[in-house]
Amino acid sequence: MKKLIISAFFAASMAGRLCAAVAEDSKIFTPFFDMTMTEAGYMPSQGNLFSGGNMNTQVGLLTKISPKDSLFGLYNFNYSGQGFSPQDSKQFTDRSMTHSFNIEYRRTLGERFRVRPGISFSRDYSRSGADESWKSGLYNMNSSGLQLAGDYVFDLEKNGMLTLTYLTKTIKFPNYTDLLSEFEDPTNNANNSASANGGLEDQGLKQVSLRPSWNNFFGGVTYTRQDYKNQKVVGNTGVYGNTKQQDTTTTLDAGFHHSLWIFEMYPMVSYTLHSSNQNFMRYKSMGATSTSLLDGSSDVSFVAKNYDYNETTLSVPIDLNLTGKWAVGGSVNLTSRKYTDRPKRDADNNYIAGTKQNNLMSTFTGSIRKRINDVATMRLFYSLVVASSNCKFEQYMPYNYTGNTFGVSYQLSY
Repeated sequence: MKKLIISAFFAASMAGRLCAAVAEDSKIFTPFFDMTMTEAGYMPSQGNLFSGGNMNTQVGLLTKISPKDSLFGLYNFNYSGQGFSPQDSKQFTDRSMTHSFNIEYRRTLGERFRVRPGISFSRDYSRSGADESWKSGLYNMNSSGLQLAGDYVFDLEKNGMLTLTYLTKTIKFPNYTDLLSEFEDPTNNANNSASANGGLEDQGLKQVSLRPSWNNFFGGVTYTRQDYKNQKVVGNTGVYGNTKQQDTTTTLDAGFHHSLWIFEMYPMVSYTLHSSNQNFMRYKSMGATSTSLLDGSSDVSFVAKNYDYNETTLSVPIDLNLTGKWAVGGSVNLTSRKYTDRPKRDADNNYIAGTKQNNLMSTFTGSIRKRINDVATMRLFYSLVVASSNCKFEQYMPYNYTGNTFGVSYQLSY
């Protein structure tokens, strides 16, 4: 869940720069619209056939106030339905929905500089089961925040730009509860109210990013820190201490979008280092009392820095243009996550001493694309997913499976 939060705010910080590409010409009002819809059927090696849809829509309006001043508003709606996802992220049946609003003031300073202060609001909804309502999702999230960004244009001919962005957000989880704390303290006293009544995961988020772009090449480094307001760190005795949880994430990424003869290429690579002071206490059975720091076969085992990992993502999509309208495409997507301190588990939920958990998700896709007109595109695709991990305990989360996906997507952008 923490990875999803970071990804969401990374995408939000990118929105201003993506929309900065809208031409700021002599028109007073310039609209921006981008929508992608996908519907697919999924056949996993574990479980039953199911279907899922995804939709991402951005609607924006740039208003020119003066030759140097403008105002940009953006609404983003994202729905993510059932589907395959990297291990340790979510179940096949999980669904989420996000509404976000961003308002940005832009002030040009000379020919090469621009500042972009802004505000943002968002609401995230989640559903894990068919009988769960959107309003009662455990990971429902509300956030609000401020942004201050600065752009420096170092190459006018090839759109060379360097952007520095600072974000600060307040994030609230009104429904998230710690069932263990609630069970241990049925009186629900003041010290336990955050655990029993929601808000346990409430946090403040701060993010700094530096991103250069030039001639359709892009990259950057992003640092994110999450300071939890109520969640404490669990000790090796199984009791929460006084230290509050803090997570940090550093991401480096690079890629480009270029055409070479009849080929269109969109490769991208990223490397993420995630660190958390939160630990993990594993209970194999109800009423377990013995605790071990090293013996993974014990009923209760303690893992320090359980959530620290390094993750590499590589995406290589290529389209071969057959005509002005038709193209065939292929892509390879690899996501490798290596935990720095978490041992792997066997099928009986025993930790294997001296080992570390590693996950790998590989997706191979073939597609046929048709450009309907200048603003609309449709794509038919098939994907083969191969998920593998040295963690063999899969009672709660699938780690090792193959999957087949057949789907169609439609994109409208102007």
